[in-house]
Amino acid sequence: MSRSAIEEVLAVDAERCLALVEKDIATLAWITADDYTHTETSGHERNKAEFLAFMAQPDLRFTSWVIEENRVRVYGDMAVVTGRYHNTVHTAAGKQPPKYARHLRVYVRRDGRWQNVAHQATRV
Repeated sequence: MSRSAIEEVLAVDAERCLALVEKDIATLAWITADDYTHTETSGHERNKAEFLAFMAQPDLRFTSWVIEENRVRVYGDMAVVTGRYHNTVHTAAGKQPPKYARHLRVYVRRDGRWQNVAHQATRV
């Protein structure tokens, strides 16, 4: 495994988490591949357009997104990221309890950059 590839994927994954907290839809769009699938802890699945529209909701705001553990395995131009995180979100209903979950994200290197093609989370 290339150490630099692992570092690149970890950097993009950290940028993704920061973009979620900063509600930076442009950065999320850049990192997220057009053929993206997002499966949340509830089992609900979204494509890229649905995910970005969900994140852009005015009443939705993440106040924290903490990666507790991240492991990266690189297979050529594909990387699998697994680990644990917790986050806090405010919705129209107010501040929600912190969510603790495991995640699996798949990144693919296209045109010289890593893009997230799949995200799946399981509440713990």
